[in-house]
Amino acid sequence: MRILHLTDTHLYGDPNARHYDRIDTAAALRGLLAHLAPLQDIDLVVHAGDASEDGSAKSYALLHELLDPFAQQLGAPLVVAMGNHDVSTVYGQTIAPGEQRAESQDRVVQLSGGGRVVVLDSSVPGAGYGHLETEQLQWLRAVLAEPAAAGTVLVIHHPPLPAATPLLAGLELDGRDELAAVLEGSDVRIVLSGHYHHAMDGQVAGIPVHVAPGITNVVDPLGAGESEQALALSGASIVELGAGAPRIWSSVLPNAGDAQRDVFEPVYRFEEQQVAQILQAAGR
Repeated sequence: MRILHLTDTHLYGDPNARHYDRIDTAAALRGLLAHLAPLQDIDLVVHAGDASEDGSAKSYALLHELLDPFAQQLGAPLVVAMGNHDVSTVYGQTIAPGEQRAESQDRVVQLSGGGRVVVLDSSVPGAGYGHLETEQLQWLRAVLAEPAAAGTVLVIHHPPLPAATPLLAGLELDGRDELAAVLEGSDVRIVLSGHYHHAMDGQVAGIPVHVAPGITNVVDPLGAGESEQALALSGASIVELGAGAPRIWSSVLPNAGDAQRDVFEPVYRFEEQQVAQILQAAGR
């Protein structure tokens, strides 16, 4: 199975809105999709959350206006998870494919060939960190109790991995040990996530985890020190599942929606005091 892993488009319902007064997020997505048009042999397209910035129905309609024909051209199903900027109830009223739980956007999508995708909604209304309720973990355990013939891909916006920066550390997924206990010994082949906006790999319960780079911007986890900064870049990953460990390739290119056209000028740079203010508003 070859998966195109996208994440963090942060689309707006207002076509004139700009992310940090700079990035046209729709143009960023369009540019990335144009770059990826030559791809072939893709079996699944995953969007791992923060599809929207404003949680509006128009933003979700725009997402599917752009991604549906792209996925159809590839001949691949599209699966979208909810992130901390998303509003699950609004998305559920717009498009919610698969076997959806009424309480959230948790759902199962069956794939041809005997595989399946399980989507977990880790969003917390009004917060930036991720959380899974006990009921969600119980539901996941029940789903995984019956293995899929070709295995399971788990998609969750907040990675079950420790973050690389002080800001993201305050916006992590909590209850990672509880999730690991559910995943232990299951048929999950890989966990696909977003949220961190930069490529990252790790493991949970011995299962590979991949975080794809963001589309609206790419966080710089190495060059900001105790500050937080993101660059005007867009990225995506290919995940290939077969015999042995997953094979993963990530690509990052200049952001097609950048009004300044300067990849070296950060889209934002938050100093320590600003990081503390963000965490006070959106962290635990």
